[in-house]
Amino acid sequence: MDPADKILSKILSMDQMDEWVAQERAAGRRIGFTCGSFDLLHAGHVQYLGAARELCDRLMVAVNSDASVSRYKNPLRPIVPERERMYVVAGLAAVDAVTRMEEDRPLSLLLRWKPDLYIKGGDYAEDSLRSGDAVKEYGGKVAVVKSGFPTSSSKLIERIGVLSGHAAPDNAVGRGFRGLVLLDRDGTLIRNVPFLHDPAKVEILPGVIDGLLKLQAAGLRLAIVTNQQGIGLGYYTAQDFIAVNQRLLRELGARGVRISKIYFCPHSLGEQCSCRKPATGMITRAMRDFDAAPERTFLAGDSDDDMQAGADAGCHTVRVDEGGFGAAVEQILNSRIW
Repeated sequence: MDPADKILSKILSMDQMDEWVAQERAAGRRIGFTCGSFDLLHAGHVQYLGAARELCDRLMVAVNSDASVSRYKNPLRPIVPERERMYVVAGLAAVDAVTRMEEDRPLSLLLRWKPDLYIKGGDYAEDSLRSGDAVKEYGGKVAVVKSGFPTSSSKLIERIGVLSGHAAPDNAVGRGFRGLVLLDRDGTLIRNVPFLHDPAKVEILPGVIDGLLKLQAAGLRLAIVTNQQGIGLGYYTAQDFIAVNQRLLRELGARGVRISKIYFCPHSLGEQCSCRKPATGMITRAMRDFDAAPERTFLAGDSDDDMQAGADAGCHTVRVDEGGFGAAVEQILNSRIW
């Protein structure tokens, strides 16, 4: 059966639902019933319907009609027409049958089909469900599935309204962008501390700030490319790494240095990856992101891996001896590629 036809086959009229319920009951299956508007289907809906299906053999869903939603929500709802809402709900694997509910409350449908379980999602108490007593009277049970997500259709609509009230920012345009300088971090910009994860131990090396300001003034974009195998080895977390970077960027930013982006490889030496230097993954990605040709890109670093990665990526390289950042900057600025 075509996937679209399979979904449509789950959407039943009231009379068709009568037959479906009779067939499922005759087969000895435990039937669950739930209902709702399902306007702007979200993770909470999917989670609760999946959990509801775990409680029964077959799950039937009554979707409030447009008129019903307008009455019990507000005159501006629903956002999505009933036919489309029913189709989306029917497309979920947890749902076995869908019908339209014209009433605001499900009582008449519950009494018509007498499902084994009346299931609701949310923060209701079982004894607060107004139709619950009627279900218990005919021998059925009531169950409430707590939502695993804080969202709701109303919250989504509110967020959309807030976002739509803001104009999207223009894309940043680099003025006078002449080339790209990719910078190793540890041993090049800051003192090399093995498996650095404490922001308090960030120490910017001599000449780095003045040198970066010169590169920036020459119209060169700056980005960091750094191996961080301590993450892969479990010595520190990605959040620890970010905290160190925040400290570095805060100090550089206070002096007017702008680092455009930070690329990092979290993998250990024993892992197979294309990003850990001397592999070229981070470098080629950076050049692609900045639309920088290799011949207009420099990689500055303090190790053989940095030099090999830069050379293999086709860009220029300059080795930085600890404390000798100024000399490396002069070499970059005096090159003939600009």
